Amino acid sequence: MPFIKTKNIHVTPNRSLRYICDPAKTQNGLNIVSVNCMPDARNAYLDMKQVYEYYSNRKFNEPMPKSGKAKVKLIHYIQAFDPKDNVSIETAQQIGLDLVKEMFGEDVQAVIATHDDTGKIHNHIEINVYDLKGRHFSSDKASLNKIKKLSDEICKQYGIKPFDRENYVRKPIISGYHEWINLKRGTSWKQMIRNKIDELITIADSFDDLRQRMEQEGFTFKDGKYICVKAPSQQRNVRLKTLGDNYTPERIEKRIAEHKQTGVAIFAEQFQSVAIQINQIAGAYSNNSTLNHVNGKFMQIYMIIMQEKINSFGVLQGKLSGAEKKYADLTQRVQELKEKIETTTEEIKLAEHYFNDMGVMQRRFPKKDEDKAAVAIVKQHSFKKKEDISVLLEQLEKYQTELAVLNEQLSSAGGEVRKYKVLNDIYDNMTTKEDYISRLVREAKDRTTSEEWNSMLDEQRSIILSELDKNISYPMTVMEKKLRDKLKKLLNMNVEPYEIEQVIRALAIIRIDKIDSIETAHTLSGRMKISAANANDFTKRASFLRRSRDYDDLIEAVRNIDIYPPEKKLSEEKKNPPKKKHGR
Repeated sequence: MPFIKTKNIHVTPNRSLRYICDPAKTQNGLNIVSVNCMPDARNAYLDMKQVYEYYSNRKFNEPMPKSGKAKVKLIHYIQAFDPKDNVSIETAQQIGLDLVKEMFGEDVQAVIATHDDTGKIHNHIEINVYDLKGRHFSSDKASLNKIKKLSDEICKQYGIKPFDRENYVRKPIISGYHEWINLKRGTSWKQMIRNKIDELITIADSFDDLRQRMEQEGFTFKDGKYICVKAPSQQRNVRLKTLGDNYTPERIEKRIAEHKQTGVAIFAEQFQSVAIQINQIAGAYSNNSTLNHVNGKFMQIYMIIMQEKINSFGVLQGKLSGAEKKYADLTQRVQELKEKIETTTEEIKLAEHYFNDMGVMQRRFPKKDEDKAAVAIVKQHSFKKKEDISVLLEQLEKYQTELAVLNEQLSSAGGEVRKYKVLNDIYDNMTTKEDYISRLVREAKDRTTSEEWNSMLDEQRSIILSELDKNISYPMTVMEKKLRDKLKKLLNMNVEPYEIEQVIRALAIIRIDKIDSIETAHTLSGRMKISAANANDFTKRASFLRRSRDYDDLIEAVRNIDIYPPEKKLSEEKKNPPKKKHGR
């Protein structure tokens, strides 16, 4: 990725040429080329001096004027290459030569020196502002952009990627000795501001949020054409852009977004990994409806985190706190509005009583509390006739409309609070409870329905018979191997089908729950019985009891591994069936 920068040379052309042609920097001159100029500092200076003075009518080595700027004699470009591109000195120099010819033509006077003294291959290119035909070159923003574009195009031809200008960040410029010495001592207030910005970028939601956080710590900002900032103990403001390319408002906003995106991905992946681990542990239960629901919840959390750009537990807690505050504020507003509705409704009722039910004497000399209250309301609102009550009716309608809107907002805010509480609780469980994932899987397994349990048993039965038919073998526990060997023998014996099915079912249960001992089967059976006792639904209770019996049958099958049923003997009649008698 080539990088181009430039500077104008006013009164030191000879010294500049001697610098770029220094043998210590150019490997004894082997990597210097020239266009219409000798590759030697002295000769290059004399040749350029002659052409410049002829066309400009000025001295090439004239001193700096007392006022204003000196005339530009040479334009100095630096073309640097990224070490990752592995550009050789010869290739770099050829690229520089192609660039000069493409940009300035064949009549330009130029010296190109390729240096590697900094550990990074780079070209120094110095051109005379006048070419051999008197054409004048100027160095401005437009010409710099043009040469940068040409540099990228030429480098592409050599297989070098263009310079990534969009993401390039220059180092902060040190404005003088005073700042340099303070940087060395660690007392630079500019660096103090940079450090604070770097620190807050990791937690801020936006540039405005970062600015607010800095102001809370005593920093002050000043708006204008450029945003300025001042550290707590400093006297003068500094423009943010003066702190370096990494500290402009636009760049700070981008850095915050990049950090959030990275942090969000890392934070969200923790929830995604739980779903992956659940599937790995679940085994045969992977299609369990409860586990699918749990997995779906974790993937939903993953999407919420990505969409809302939550990059840490702290940010999550902040969102929960904000949602709770909003819910509390809305609750209070709803309550206040309900009180207003209640008050207005009562005032309407009293005003209607005044105009509908009370006579002249009652109005002038009210005795009952209701009458007194009615008179007070009419006087309070200056009602003269019954139609004036419409003001209160309109106010009541307005309050009721506002209440409907607030109730919707309250419902939405309540949903936000519940959402963040779920995320908060789940993350807390994930990070503080070692067996959290195992417990989720175990609870989901316990909720397996009878249909799902039968489906798993049928699937494992088919797999077991297929493996036996194809003589497929795989690593097994001692208990599983003994049951499988017994199944092979039973299949070759003339026994009742239920005796074979009992062993197949035992093998299927072992595989589904990865049971390696009778003790494990006892534990599962006991847990099913406890779940059945606590179940409120008859269907669930029956399902738990059915699985408990299956585990008990497995225990019995394991205990009877060495007991084989007697072979079923065929009756004499079946062995020697009678011959059919044929009639005449």
